[in-house]
Amino acid sequence: MTRSDLDTLKDRLTDRDYELLRKVEKFRLLSTKHIQRLLFDPVHPTPAASARACIRTLSRLRDTLVLKALERRIGGVRAGSAGFVWYVGPAGERILQSLDPSVVSGRRNYREPSRHFVEHTLAISELAVRTIEAGRQGDLEVLEVQAEPASWQQSLSRFGTALTLKPDLRLVTASDDYEHHWFIEVDMASEHMPVIMRQCAAYEAFRATGRYQATHGVFPGVLWVVPGSARAGAIRAAVATTASLDPALFRVCTTEEYLEVVAGLPSESS
Repeated sequence: MTRSDLDTLKDRLTDRDYELLRKVEKFRLLSTKHIQRLLFDPVHPTPAASARACIRTLSRLRDTLVLKALERRIGGVRAGSAGFVWYVGPAGERILQSLDPSVVSGRRNYREPSRHFVEHTLAISELAVRTIEAGRQGDLEVLEVQAEPASWQQSLSRFGTALTLKPDLRLVTASDDYEHHWFIEVDMASEHMPVIMRQCAAYEAFRATGRYQATHGVFPGVLWVVPGSARAGAIRAAVATTASLDPALFRVCTTEEYLEVVAGLPSESS
């Protein structure tokens, strides 16, 4: 694509196209339904009209390589366009770089990601979309939603080496005069418990640096979002029996309970 071609394409994109491109870049992978809920449902009178407009827009952006879709679809081939999972295409990447030179290409040798990566990334995106929808509906005052890598936190170990903590999401909400900060970890029940506990220990180590508190005046709660109650109970028990962890720092909830927890509502399994 020449510079002239890029400029022509940029001129043809609508404001919503740019917003859509930035959303896909922010969350790395979004399903067709995620995109519909984020950008089309709020401005269309019916779900059917919203779905048609969303699919038309995505098809147009795919034709110009602003976006691309994974080969694997949600629900298989029979799901049609609604089953596509979207990521930034080569033209979209060029556009983003032209708007912000700090955007670094990571797709020159793009390969179809693993099923686990896709499922985990889409689970993170689903929580982010639910959060944004709750804010739009007035159920939650949402100040910030950050996905990886924007959610990552930098610090130094006691030996002076650089450390990076990698929450799946960083969330800031507000109620009355207070801000509530969260680090969200999406668990697919696929990791062994020692791996989960090492990640909990990493949060304790990061809290001990005081770096986040120095900037924000508070340290986030760490919320593990899990598929079901059995997994939630297992993580709670492991945290409670690990002497180096402060149980007050960690919360565990199921996917269905997520919004109740971040909104500060009582949860049966809290």
